[in-house]
Amino acid sequence: MTPFQERLCGNIPAVMTALDNKFLVDGDALRRITRRLLDNGCRGVVVVGTSGEFAAIDDDQRAVAIRAVVDEVAGQVPVIVGCGQPNARRTHEQAKAAADLGADGLLVNPPFYFPMTQDEVVGYFADLVRAAPLPVLLYNIPSTTKVAVQAATIPRLRDVGVQGTKDSSGSPANTLSYLAALGPDPDFRVVVGGDTCFLHLLDAGVCATTGLLSNIAPQLPVRIYDAWRAGDYQAGFAAQRRANALSAAFFPLHEFLPAAGKGVLSRLGLMEKWVAPPKTTMTDAEAASAFEAVREFLPEFE
Repeated sequence: MTPFQERLCGNIPAVMTALDNKFLVDGDALRRITRRLLDNGCRGVVVVGTSGEFAAIDDDQRAVAIRAVVDEVAGQVPVIVGCGQPNARRTHEQAKAAADLGADGLLVNPPFYFPMTQDEVVGYFADLVRAAPLPVLLYNIPSTTKVAVQAATIPRLRDVGVQGTKDSSGSPANTLSYLAALGPDPDFRVVVGGDTCFLHLLDAGVCATTGLLSNIAPQLPVRIYDAWRAGDYQAGFAAQRRANALSAAFFPLHEFLPAAGKGVLSRLGLMEKWVAPPKTTMTDAEAASAFEAVREFLPEFE
């Protein structure tokens, strides 16, 4: 197992990108929300991923966001940068820029827009691993890329140097199929996107969870993981039920989840509520309502 793989465990939130009213990255706000995650026991962060609106923020703002998080983390936990464009050269450039800015790893989706065969997925990642100065994780999120990486492809990706995957298929059965395809290999790291089945999947071999909801209540997946490590399933299931209750309260708040998350954190004074166009920012009234809907789950009010 590589040193990077060893560090992938527990709750690794997908950090929302704080923006000002001109849709520029607010580095100070991004440092505040990163500090909140660290103070609540998170063991890593993902920057400019899906929850970080990577597809909508301006290219020149990526470096501002990555630098702010890297500076705040200061080596305490791994900083993983979201990469992945339809153009392979641009993806390689993003990977090198992330390394130059002090990141620890890359979370890379398959190229979107054109359909991709499984052989093409393997070839794309083999080229990226050779070019990238950082460890590479596959980001399987077929709902947005329209490219579903099959379970039989996972060992092939491992064999070309990919060190793990985040499975955001939304299907625990798919995550389990990835684990089964790997067999007894304990090194390749499988991270689940979201935490609604986190405790159950930890038992199956998942090492961590990454998602947006940890921006709201980072302590809940931390409790699930810590209880599981201690063998305290009573506490683990209690924390899992609490996390699932938050999901039930949060997901109906807005069709664009970063808008809801930013609306909530804006009420705490941690960041402004702006999301990058063309998506729609919550109104002040919507943000206030969203905050009340999830207030009981926030670590500040538990």
